Amino acid sequence: MSLTRDALLTFLEQDLGLPTADVTDSDPLFSSGLLDSFVMVDLIMFLETATEVEVDPTDVSLDNFDSIDNILQYAAGVSAA
Repeated sequence: MSLTRDALLTFLEQDLGLPTADVTDSDPLFSSGLLDSFVMVDLIMFLETATEVEVDPTDVSLDNFDSIDNILQYAAGVSAA
């Protein structure tokens, strides 16, 4: 199963309270303070459900999770594996 951009944006807005209309796909989410570390667990659980793949703890980094683009690229990579 794969993660769509629309599904991710819906999750970010409805579940995490991020105003996605004000955020571009490349904007930093965590390093900018838009999201904090408390919601990382929710994001990981969402990704695991959407991709049906368990997120490896070593994959949890800003490289993989700090923007919408990075999250979608990571999800596509784990879905393809």
